[in-house]
Amino acid sequence: MQGSARAVVMGGVLASIVGLLLSAPATAQESELSPPSIISVTPGASATVLDVVYSAKVPDLGLNADSPIVYQISVDTVNWFACPALPITDGAVVGSPIQGTCPLSSLAPLRSYGVYMRSTQGLAASAVVGPVVATTQPPLATNPAKPKKLPKNRIWVNAKFIAASNSLGVDGSKVRVGVGVLPKIVFSTRISDKKIVEENLVVSAQLPSGKLVPVIGAWGWLNETSAVFRPKKYWPGKSTIRIASSLGRTILGKSGSKSLIGLAKLNTTYTFQTARSFIAKVDGKTKKMKVFVDGVKVQTFKVSLGKDEWETRNGTKVVSTSKEADKVYRSESLGLTEPEDQYELDAKWNTRLTPTGEFIHAAKWAYGRLGVYNGSHGCTNMFEDDAQWIYDETIPGDVIYYTNTGGTTNEPWNGPGGLWNISWNKWLKKSALYSGSANVNTNTNEGSGSLADAKPASA
Repeated sequence: MQGSARAVVMGGVLASIVGLLLSAPATAQESELSPPSIISVTPGASATVLDVVYSAKVPDLGLNADSPIVYQISVDTVNWFACPALPITDGAVVGSPIQGTCPLSSLAPLRSYGVYMRSTQGLAASAVVGPVVATTQPPLATNPAKPKKLPKNRIWVNAKFIAASNSLGVDGSKVRVGVGVLPKIVFSTRISDKKIVEENLVVSAQLPSGKLVPVIGAWGWLNETSAVFRPKKYWPGKSTIRIASSLGRTILGKSGSKSLIGLAKLNTTYTFQTARSFIAKVDGKTKKMKVFVDGVKVQTFKVSLGKDEWETRNGTKVVSTSKEADKVYRSESLGLTEPEDQYELDAKWNTRLTPTGEFIHAAKWAYGRLGVYNGSHGCTNMFEDDAQWIYDETIPGDVIYYTNTGGTTNEPWNGPGGLWNISWNKWLKKSALYSGSANVNTNTNEGSGSLADAKPASA
């Protein structure tokens, strides 16, 4: 069955103990058994197989004749499968190393798996080792993009991976980021076969438990050389995101009469890590911000948003490094010239959300309306202690999500969170794999306006 895993048992050597293994409870008591060591996990001969090479120690067969040690393998630590019996030669010294191969079959092509191993004896099980992560091959028989002999008339293609592409101000490969981060890959030349690229970039998440799961999402092309991966939902928190690339020595289309071929070094795995999941939900109807960390509500703050004709934008916004402990807001930035409309306000703890001027900040002049009515020029007004909490606790990539503001939806080009506001159906049209078309929609100026002529926001 596709997506499941089983160990290939050769020659029926283990037939006498399989029944015992299958009857053992899933939570077998852990003993002092020595676990095996995983040496390597590599793609097998077909797209549905991973070959696991491991080492163990020669057991004392005289003491264990009635209950032999069996090595098991898993991709989820729930379902375990017996490996082929290790051949032990006469005269082997107890405790000396021996090596075996345990093929995992019935896997899905082009998917990353975390492989675990343990040893068992009767109902007892050793500590679990792993995961060691590997990615299965594409279906080679039906993949002309990976010929054994590459065409000679060629252009070699390089690529750069950017873990935190959406103007967060940090290197996402070096620091943990929030769950609203968007990774990007940028190629050295125009890509004509975008579908092949997407098929050879496999995205998975290694959860805090160690379990590796595929990520539902899609690559969206911003132009002819760069694509961003957006999960259907925000990334899981406290996880390692893995993007397994098998673009090396792969034909990525044509440029005139020449074939575009990925450099061999593009057979690699790009990774970045998410911090705790931080999602703040701001409701313009209740005038409250509720903060959820790893799915648990930890704070509720009173706010005041944009008033009529200066409504705060709805939708996802993402925190970056653009913060200011002290900031002066002036009416002239909004083009307000009437004397009664002019102001100059000093504010503390300013966390920027959009380049058009939306901030979260303290607003002592607005304390009377916090949680009561909206009266700002688009910013999110808060009590000083609350604004400082947001300023101190948020990191690049954290999500601030707005609803019921009375305003328009935050535009795709308007800040680090903008691309999250393209509807999922429209995002899929940016993907050659999901749209079924090579002529994908690369327009990121969806909606109306641009940063140059956008309506600004202020205190």
